[in-house]
Amino acid sequence: MDQRIVQNIYHLFKLEDRVAIVTGAGNGIGKATARMMAGLGAIVIACDIEEDSVTATVDEILAEGLKAQAYDCDITKPEQIRELIKQVLEKYGTIDILVNNGATLGGGKKVEEVDEEEFDRLIKVNLKGVYNFIAAVLPTMRAQKYGKIVSVSSVAALAGDFTDIHYSAAKGGVIAMSKTLARELALEKINVNVVAPGLTNTRMAHEWEFGPALERFYRIGEPEDVAAAICFLASEAAGYFSGQVISPNGGEYML
Repeated sequence: MDQRIVQNIYHLFKLEDRVAIVTGAGNGIGKATARMMAGLGAIVIACDIEEDSVTATVDEILAEGLKAQAYDCDITKPEQIRELIKQVLEKYGTIDILVNNGATLGGGKKVEEVDEEEFDRLIKVNLKGVYNFIAAVLPTMRAQKYGKIVSVSSVAALAGDFTDIHYSAAKGGVIAMSKTLARELALEKINVNVVAPGLTNTRMAHEWEFGPALERFYRIGEPEDVAAAICFLASEAAGYFSGQVISPNGGEYML
């Protein structure tokens, strides 16, 4: 390949020595994102409530000679997040990228099956969990006047779904919160964006049958399809993107 092309790609998409926190990194989209970012040169701080899963992710990254560290962290517990941030800053001195991917599903519940406790559970994890991490990293990003925040929503937030009103509500809240933050933080050179994937071949998504979707689309999305969009938004190639929603969905929904 022409060396000029290599250099252009490098300058646009490199994440070399960027410290990147990825939540929900034990499986699926989070794991694919952690591995892809490490491959682009980032120092990946991989977080998940499942300690064994996130350790396995980091072991795979380290085996490739890349940089990563695993943390067992519950995104609903601000004290755990603050401790993680403290440790990261003590070791690396900065946090450049935050990928909010940690989430849970609603289980295919109709509205009459979603009681108050169940509704609060989804909001606590899928919306407030995102807020918890953003609130914890913002002082650092503001002080350095640089940061990339990418949060994972869902096509269900854009088009609705046939079940799980609480899941759609929480993921819609992620979009609204991100748009407001993008405006608030613009002058501080902090980009805030959202990726809203369609049906993706992850462990969580296998609560649903893929057959009906395959009757309409040529394939189901893979975690790497979503990870590529996340890595783009975290790169300098997306320096003029903020408050935007990118939806890798194979044509399931079009803005």
